[in-house]
Amino acid sequence: MHSRVFFYLSLLLVGGCLAFSGCLTAPAPEEPVPEMHTPAPTTVQTTFVPIVETPTPRPTPTAIGLSSEDINLHFMDVAFGGGNLFLERLPLSSKRTTISLNAGRESDKVLIESFAVKFNLLSQSNKLFENTKEGQTGDIRIKFLPPEGLKAIDLTSEMGWLNQEYTRGGITCAKIKGYDIYLNSEMEGDMRDHYILRSLLYTLGFKGATLRYQDSIFAYPENTVTELSFLDEKALQVMYGLGMDNGMRVEDVKRVLFFR
Repeated sequence: MHSRVFFYLSLLLVGGCLAFSGCLTAPAPEEPVPEMHTPAPTTVQTTFVPIVETPTPRPTPTAIGLSSEDINLHFMDVAFGGGNLFLERLPLSSKRTTISLNAGRESDKVLIESFAVKFNLLSQSNKLFENTKEGQTGDIRIKFLPPEGLKAIDLTSEMGWLNQEYTRGGITCAKIKGYDIYLNSEMEGDMRDHYILRSLLYTLGFKGATLRYQDSIFAYPENTVTELSFLDEKALQVMYGLGMDNGMRVEDVKRVLFFR
């Protein structure tokens, strides 16, 4: 009897101890659930590139509506018409023609050399030396003189009909005698540049003038143009093309231009 009582008391004591230890044991901490962060959308900045329309090149206005016949007729006007019955261009030569300048300015030298470069681009035969010489030692000689000195230049000679005097408002601007060019030293600006170029072109064979194209450096009445027009460049190409030579008659030139 006593043993049974002792057995039950022992069970109660063990159960109480187990219950008491369970109350003292702290529950295991729960692992935190990681918080999910949704990344903000990345904004990509776009650069606005304007659309640039490439302009379509347009033909030079002076070239619009001009035919090969217009070019040839312009050439005949500016190559002849000054009393010359023969083509008076530089004789064919592989040697470059030199140009000298006496009593001129640095700007005159720059203009002459720029013209020489353009001439060489257009010519298929003769070429000009592109560095201007000083003094009077060139094949073509340019000299500036005061008005009184210019008056003293005599243009009468055995072939005086090939010489030329350019006047404007009663003032002599230039005198040309063979390959010697005498210019009025008092000229300024476009007038000075015009008569330098016009005189050079005269010695190169352009003895005539044009009444039809007032933008031409060969226009009559005289202007102050300082650039070759489209037709002027074409006329120079014809003059110094492979089909022309010094001394050709008008009929020979027409045969080359209009009946080929």
